[in-house]
Amino acid sequence: MTRPADTALAPAELGAARYTRHSFARSFLRQAARERWAVSSTRWEFDDSGHGEAVYRIDAGGTLLHFAVFSTVLQENERTDRVIAKRWDVTAALVEGPVPDDRLAELRREVPRQEAGRADAATLVWTRANRSERFFDYVVAQLAAGEQPDCATMGDACYILRSTAFYSNGKFGLADFDRLAEIPPLRVPYRAQMLAAWLLREFSYDLAEHCAARRNPAAAKLSGEWRRYLGLGNATGLGMVPFVVNHPSILDAWCSARELPLAHALDAEASSVRRVSELLDRARRYFRERDTLPTAPYLTGPELADRLDGIARVLAGFPSGGFRWRDLDDRVAEFGAEARAVLHTVLVELDDSLDAAVEELLTCDQRRRVEIAQSCGQLRDLVADRYDWTREFDFADPNEQARFWFSAEDNEEPRRGKRGQDPGESMEHPIDIARAVHALRHDLAAADASRSVAEFLLEFPWHRGIVARVQSVAGLRYGEVRANLLADDFLPLHLQRFQLALYGMENYSPQSTDWLRVTLFSGAPRARDVESGADDDWLFTRKPGKES
Repeated sequence: MTRPADTALAPAELGAARYTRHSFARSFLRQAARERWAVSSTRWEFDDSGHGEAVYRIDAGGTLLHFAVFSTVLQENERTDRVIAKRWDVTAALVEGPVPDDRLAELRREVPRQEAGRADAATLVWTRANRSERFFDYVVAQLAAGEQPDCATMGDACYILRSTAFYSNGKFGLADFDRLAEIPPLRVPYRAQMLAAWLLREFSYDLAEHCAARRNPAAAKLSGEWRRYLGLGNATGLGMVPFVVNHPSILDAWCSARELPLAHALDAEASSVRRVSELLDRARRYFRERDTLPTAPYLTGPELADRLDGIARVLAGFPSGGFRWRDLDDRVAEFGAEARAVLHTVLVELDDSLDAAVEELLTCDQRRRVEIAQSCGQLRDLVADRYDWTREFDFADPNEQARFWFSAEDNEEPRRGKRGQDPGESMEHPIDIARAVHALRHDLAAADASRSVAEFLLEFPWHRGIVARVQSVAGLRYGEVRANLLADDFLPLHLQRFQLALYGMENYSPQSTDWLRVTLFSGAPRARDVESGADDDWLFTRKPGKES
């Protein structure tokens, strides 16, 4: 039995989410390893500092793809991860088919321009990244000295390259969504972006080793442990919040991808107690190691490990069988949503029977329309049934609409402003779902129940958007976040963390209430592992040099 929407979509519950076997990074690498995708470098031309270009060839289950990378070296004062950036240390493109010289020349001209450039329809993803100011040069220096990086110096960060965007689906002339669906290995939504991110991570290793070898021909290469452990850095901001609110069918699919496997796992008989104990122990050690990563307002790694200790003690007190995992989950509620989310990750890991079904959930119909023949009485009943949660917000209280959302004029980045204080209120984004439903409910209350929605909207045309949403979302179990985004105490981090967990990211490190740093693919198989068909057991990968 899946959890009710009021539970699954509560902001604090979304903010506790962690990646699972159904996160996009995990499911992508399972497919790649199963089909033994092969990656090879067909072009590598770089100077001592790492300025140059590379081309990687990818045989993705019989489909030919290429990844073209263009690298330069920016001064620190030129380096920014924001949308307003004009230059990056690394830009790259994932393309379908061969890359002859004339096509490479076109990519070389357009890809580094990013927002100012143009792509062809056989180009699938554009991306860009910057070197880590703290760690890229440090890792190069260590390798040049014949040494591996030091865990204490690296701290809890685990990347040397930090991505800033993955563009696709028709932007800049790139292949559109329907074209991606026609390429078998990339048919599942988000797979092309995951492939590009994974290849960018692979390139980061190769570039660091190249720069080290140019300093010292006898330089060391990254050990297998470090090549596994290092991931791809990323930082995310407020733009993710309007996205998930403006795409309720995607939110429903993403939440279902979490809730359906969880319900299946909790209802299963506890027949793998030893495996659960092993994974919980791995998680406890993993989080206890992360003792320098800033995580406020969430639990620190050691605090989370302490709570997982409590869950492990409860499990140890259970019999070796004869119960369902839901019994354990109910017993450990006292340890909080974040600890239970780790337990959920562990339990979902036990069963691969839903892998294909979850992937099918991700393709959505996002069309929205107004059913003008519906009666006001029917619409009123629909609002009462599906939006009762909005009644908890009192919009007569200024704190409930103290904020507004808008796009910055210079770069179109989403922003939150203080109502009545900050400029931009006249351009407020319509993501105020709870407030809009509140106003609709008020006007529907006075409408004749037999009156059509068409007639109602002729009198109240400003309700057209929310009426279309209410009608279109009616069939979705998980289409609405149970939050008022205008409230002064709304925390955007909750929605961001939920989405990042679906992508497969970890190491959540909030830098404010509005943005956080994360890592993707830390611990993931390398290209050579995938080609050999290596398994994907990389949950809670320990730091190099630590016992498994």
